[in-house]
Amino acid sequence: MIAVAAALAEIVLILVHRVRAATEPGSHTPWRGMAVGLLGCLIGWLVVGRPETAWSDLSLTLVFGVVVASEAAHAARTLSGRSWTWWGAALLSGAAAATWLLPDPLPFG
Repeated sequence: MIAVAAALAEIVLILVHRVRAATEPGSHTPWRGMAVGLLGCLIGWLVVGRPETAWSDLSLTLVFGVVVASEAAHAARTLSGRSWTWWGAALLSGAAAATWLLPDPLPFG
């Protein structure tokens, strides 16, 4: 449940950023955002008890925890104008994506 809620929040944040920045030239997502998202995935994996991973769950975690999290972090920094929102969004999104690895949804497990 946490991963689904985080994924929906990330997608909404990215869409709001795309609508507001429609006239700005496109910029690439920085690699450091992906690295911080991956670090968040690792921290989240450790926090939820290092569950065993299957390739299907791992790929879903990496897509949402690295790619979507880095784009959401870029959108959060652009929309807010504060640098700390970038770090927070990337780490929290990565950590929330680690809950895809759990066999049951976290609040109900």
